[in-house]
Amino acid sequence: MKTLNSYNGGVKQHNRFEELSAIFDNFNNNAQKLEASYKRFQDRVKEIDREMSYTNECLNKKVQELNNLTGYLNNILESMHSGVVAIDIKGKVMTFNKVAEIILNVNAKDIIGKDIRNTLNHISGFTDLLIESLSKRSNIINLERIIGTGNGSTRYIESSISILKDGNGKISGVVEIFHDLSEIYELKGRLHSASNLISVGTMAASVAHEIRNPLNGIEGFAYLLERKLKGDSLKLVKNIIRGAKNINKIVTDLLLLARPIRLNLRKYRLTNVIDKSLVFVSHELSQNGKQNIQINKDYTCLNDIIECDPERLQQAFLNIMLNAIQSMREGGQITVFTRESTLNNRPGIQVGFVDTGNGISSDAIKKIFEPFFTTKNDGTGLGLAIVRNIIGLHGGQVTINSEHKKGTTFLINLPNNHHVKLKSLEDAPTASLC
Repeated sequence: MKTLNSYNGGVKQHNRFEELSAIFDNFNNNAQKLEASYKRFQDRVKEIDREMSYTNECLNKKVQELNNLTGYLNNILESMHSGVVAIDIKGKVMTFNKVAEIILNVNAKDIIGKDIRNTLNHISGFTDLLIESLSKRSNIINLERIIGTGNGSTRYIESSISILKDGNGKISGVVEIFHDLSEIYELKGRLHSASNLISVGTMAASVAHEIRNPLNGIEGFAYLLERKLKGDSLKLVKNIIRGAKNINKIVTDLLLLARPIRLNLRKYRLTNVIDKSLVFVSHELSQNGKQNIQINKDYTCLNDIIECDPERLQQAFLNIMLNAIQSMREGGQITVFTRESTLNNRPGIQVGFVDTGNGISSDAIKKIFEPFFTTKNDGTGLGLAIVRNIIGLHGGQVTINSEHKKGTTFLINLPNNHHVKLKSLEDAPTASLC
């Protein structure tokens, strides 16, 4: 019995051993499978890493290509000689290049991402066309128009507007490309004036000699009578002399305006030219008993030596100041200043003449430089035409700012030649530097 029990116990132990052995074998098999799966997982992770690395590399290349393309397109926009403005379907400004900033006098950073109707509403006549094109879904080609720049001046521009569409053909906004035609219109005006001057010159050349000969005789005989007459008769003779001189001045101005002017260019200090003009102005004031007009000088530029014809410039400055005197019949002030400026993106000198007279209406300003246009009863309308002619021959520009009853400012911009080495300098002692 004891032996049977021992045998049975041995059989049970053997069975347990076989069970444990089977469990152990099963564990080993599962461990090997797990290890193989883990190895395959690691290999897959490495493969995914390689794929991700390649994908990231391709993505970086695409991003770089897009950045390069964006930079290239931005360079094209900024290098264009035309203004470019693009808005989205809601009117928000998406593109605004450098030329658009210059023409419209607006900083792109102030309006990008904002509604164009709010940011450019001070520029009259500009946003309306964009909004109209967007609402009507229509293109506009080569339309010439006038816009206001917000500072009282106007510009002539030519605009073309195109509808923008995305890849699906859906409208996403509009883009306007515009050119500044202001200089072209100004040149057309000058050409028209030049055509008039040709006719005037032909007429002046033919009649000036015929007028001056008898005029000199009248003036000479009047001077002889002046020595012999007294009382009321003397006053009449003086009126004859004064009238003869006025006619002679008109003929001289007419010839000066009509004939080609040859400048005697030399290096000269601009403030000295102005001061010589002021001597004649002071004489004019004292001769006519106008002691209620004050002349102020404000010379602030450091280098005012330019290549010019000082006699011609002196005549131009004198014409402007005489006009200012005539606009201040009840007295006032004339301020003459010089300061550094730019002319066609190059160094220049600006000469300003500011009076406190009656001012000039906006309609008159548009015609102020036309020959024979005048707002004075006794004017000839030649003085300011001569001014523009002389300044233009010096490569300069003349502009006027005026407000009715509040005075007028003439601004003359001349090229500055102070960087040129001087061979000679007339009338320019160092102490006279402004």
